[in-house]
Amino acid sequence: MGTDDLFHKRKERKAESLHRGKAMRAPYDVVLIVCEGSKSEPNYFKGLKDSLRLSSANIIFADNTTGSDPLSVVNAAIKEFNKDPSYDRVYCVFDKDKHATYASALDKIRSTRLKNGAELHAITSIPCFEIWVLLHYIYTTTSFCAAGNDSNCALVISKLKTYIPDYEKGNRNIFKTVERKLPDALTRANQLEEFHKTSGTDNPSTNIHELVEYLMNLKK
Repeated sequence: MGTDDLFHKRKERKAESLHRGKAMRAPYDVVLIVCEGSKSEPNYFKGLKDSLRLSSANIIFADNTTGSDPLSVVNAAIKEFNKDPSYDRVYCVFDKDKHATYASALDKIRSTRLKNGAELHAITSIPCFEIWVLLHYIYTTTSFCAAGNDSNCALVISKLKTYIPDYEKGNRNIFKTVERKLPDALTRANQLEEFHKTSGTDNPSTNIHELVEYLMNLKK
């Protein structure tokens, strides 16, 4: 068998494999999620996906390999989408904390138009993802502002440890830990969203509930 034949047979097998992969997708949106963190956020959303029994062929998590700041998350998401423009929605999950590129990341999301009418969304937490986890336990409007170069997120984690003493970033079972309190978190996040319409501040806040509610309704 010649080299050209081998090349064509490999190409055909790859095409068949891709076709089978797409055929396995369920009849609802195909979603790409790219997170700033490599553990905490994806672990939470993967746990949610499994709990909702959503197809892994429809809900795709891509690693952010371009950096840990918000703009890098957006760039990584757009790059991943351009590899496969079959996604219906793309979600960029990142924190504000004290990141210098937070505003530019939001600007890029607003100005970017993806192919085929796909939607690009920012899912943000201020100061960090842990404020969403904290909302599973309490409602708070208290700002988390650390002095100097210290992380605002460290203050949130310190508060969160009142309820989850062994909490650490990267906890593999974080969703299971808080799952039964998810309805409370959704209520409190929406309440916090209403509060900030007139508060004059965005600390603390999160719109993670928008992505969670979207995933919860995906099969309906």
